[in-house]
Amino acid sequence: MKIKAGILQCMHLDKTYSMLSGKNVNILLEYFKLLDVHNEMSLNDIQFYNFLHAVTDLSKAHIYNVFDMLDVDGSGRIDFDEFYLLACILISLKDKEEKQFIYRHSRTVFELLDEDRSQSISAEEFSAFGFLFNFQGAAVSQIFKDFDISGDEELDYKEFKMFAMACIDRQNEIDREKREKLERRRRQTEERARRKLARLERGDRGVLGGVIPSCYSCALQ
Repeated sequence: MKIKAGILQCMHLDKTYSMLSGKNVNILLEYFKLLDVHNEMSLNDIQFYNFLHAVTDLSKAHIYNVFDMLDVDGSGRIDFDEFYLLACILISLKDKEEKQFIYRHSRTVFELLDEDRSQSISAEEFSAFGFLFNFQGAAVSQIFKDFDISGDEELDYKEFKMFAMACIDRQNEIDREKREKLERRRRQTEERARRKLARLERGDRGVLGGVIPSCYSCALQ
């Protein structure tokens, strides 16, 4: 998931507690009120969809999955506390601080992903909702199996906490490899450009070297 330009781009979480400052909470509350056009201090699914569609690249299906995940009381609406939690998650992803966020709020994240309230997260639940923290792909599936210590294809809270840290470390490693690959490509492109420029300069000197003596001979005649 990627975060688009918007109000969340100017917000950052506190480094110690992974929470918004009082000033940013007030800004977020005013923004929430703007979205809440019916003045009910809650958002319906359409308002929620428009917000998340504007600030992320999530598909419609994923957005409604997030709505259901946050709507823990089944009211069909998202109140400000739930909206605040979502904003913090999105900001942590934007700033690549999801590891710190999950560490500080691991119980909350665990309960979000535990859709059936069974005190464990199944592979199915993880597949359905892990995208919110960019937990996706074959590597994540393998790590899930590695941390399923009990072998019941479910993660309890302790297993989940270890799993989440491993996933994010692996994702950071993948991101670093991508950056290094892009940097190598950039350097290779620059090197090819320098070589091409050098060949052109040598060619220009060769042409000028032939023209100048010829002109000098004409002048003597």
